[in-house]
This record gives sequence, C-alpha cells and structure tokens, in this order.
Amino acid sequence: MSQWDQIFVRALMRPPQYRSLQDIQNIYYGLCGLEALQTLRDSTLRTLCKVVRYEKHVADDILYYTGEFSNCWYILLSGSVFIDGSMYLPRSR
Repeated sequence: MSQWDQIFVRALMRPPQYRSLQDIQNIYYGLCGLEALQTLRDSTLRTLCKVVRYEKHVADDILYYTGEFSNCWYILLSGSVFIDGSMYLPRSR
C-alpha cells in the first residue's frame, strides 16, 4: 500500500464527527480517483467526504443477502468480492 493510500485509509477510518479539514480533503482526493464516483458533481462528492466510513471484513463475511433492503453502498478498495457467483476486484486508480 502506497503512502498516499495509507493517508486516505487513515482519514476514512477516523469517525466522521472527528475528521479535520485535512482528513476531509484527503478523502476528497481519494474519492476523486475512484472510477465509480467520477460522474458525481463536486458538491455531491464533498458531501460524501463528510459521511463515508471505512469497513474491513474478513473472508466469507456476508455483507447483504439478495432481496435484502440496503441502506449503503460498498466501494471495494482491496481484496475481492463475490456477487451472484462472479468475482470482482477493485479497479486501479
């Protein structure tokens, strides 16, 4: 993991209510580099920076079941995930 990735993840791990302006800026630049979020407006991305959180899961954790109501998105930063029998890997920055 690069030094920048460590800074990004460390900022994400800090609870949202305790984030400094520097943490929010680091999260913003990290999210800007994610392909899935590049179509969002700048104001939307800045709002996300204040509420996103970091989760780490071990192998075989089930994040949700088919048909279950979801109240969040997951963005895969490392590792892999199986969805409907297909494996997905994170995209490079």
